[in-house]
Amino acid sequence: MSLRQSVNKRKGKWGRTKEFESIERALIIDKDLKEKMIKEIPKQKVITPTSVCQRYQVRMHVAKEILKELETGGQIVFHKKTAYTKVYKAVEA
Repeated sequence: MSLRQSVNKRKGKWGRTKEFESIERALIIDKDLKEKMIKEIPKQKVITPTSVCQRYQVRMHVAKEILKELETGGQIVFHKKTAYTKVYKAVEA
């Protein structure tokens, strides 16, 4: 076996890439979904825009708008801000 053949045998498999599946998320939500979100979000223990986005399959912008609406309505309260996300919690009755 020559030197060139042994070098070619040791080559790594760097060309492989993972397939990325894009998820279609709603940009505009209908009235029924909005009512469902407004009813169910305050019941969650920890509320973040990411959790709302993943649970209801909406875009991040829409999730943030809904959370602002709930905060101004007094149903949820701003708890603290981490590096990138805001954390909300439900208002204790």
